[in-house]
Amino acid sequence: MHMKLRLGEQDLVLNWHQQGLVAGALNGLYGREILTRAYCAESDAPVSPQVLFSLLKMQPQRLLELTVRQIQDVIALDSQWRFDGSLWFNLAGELLKDDRLFGSLLESTLQALPPARRRRIVLEVAEDVVDSSVILERVHTLRRQGFLVAMDDFGAGYSNLGRLHEGGFDIIKLDLGLIRDVTERIWAANFYREVVDLAASSGSLVVAEGIEHQTQSDFVRWAGVDIIQGFLYSRPQPLLSEPNGGLPHPVGSPRQQEAAALLMCS
Repeated sequence: MHMKLRLGEQDLVLNWHQQGLVAGALNGLYGREILTRAYCAESDAPVSPQVLFSLLKMQPQRLLELTVRQIQDVIALDSQWRFDGSLWFNLAGELLKDDRLFGSLLESTLQALPPARRRRIVLEVAEDVVDSSVILERVHTLRRQGFLVAMDDFGAGYSNLGRLHEGGFDIIKLDLGLIRDVTERIWAANFYREVVDLAASSGSLVVAEGIEHQTQSDFVRWAGVDIIQGFLYSRPQPLLSEPNGGLPHPVGSPRQQEAAALLMCS
């Protein structure tokens, strides 16, 4: 699935990709994070996500259009195929900070979803934008509407320890930079475990990102994370118009996995 978008003088084609998240205890598919990949329409040259979103942030209306289209496309596929697990979408800070953009996203797309589907949707907000009472109020609004909200990239360098508890996030995703040295350095391993304990103490589920090796996976399970994401289990791949979007079905019963995915809102 794709959409065309003109940014400045460039015509881009955007495709939706996915990366699976694994339930730490069950070792099966927990959900999928929806990602955006772009390339130039004329040359087919890829455009990095960093470049794409730096351009989009200068044209927030285009950012809104992308987010709305992405959510609508994925929900349409989910209605057809009933994907296993939860669906994770990234919300840019620009959409949360602007009253008009946030209101438009909420009214045109999010509020149109039935309650049962809202409980399967996780909306990710990067840690570096959780810097004001306005953003925290947006988070509370989304949660009151029945959506799950995750703080992404926690521990990436910003001091949001207070926001961790004020925000009432359902899920905390640990920045992938935290995992790099845990198998070689004791201080890094101890620090990671402390961050997991801190995040869990707020009542949130904890996601380990950037897991590429079995030793890292073994470590984060020992550290107490609930969900694991990384190349060891799933690389980003196109979201396909077929059963389960092209991801393999989870280990065990799909309905067992769905029940696990909904535990967070019980």
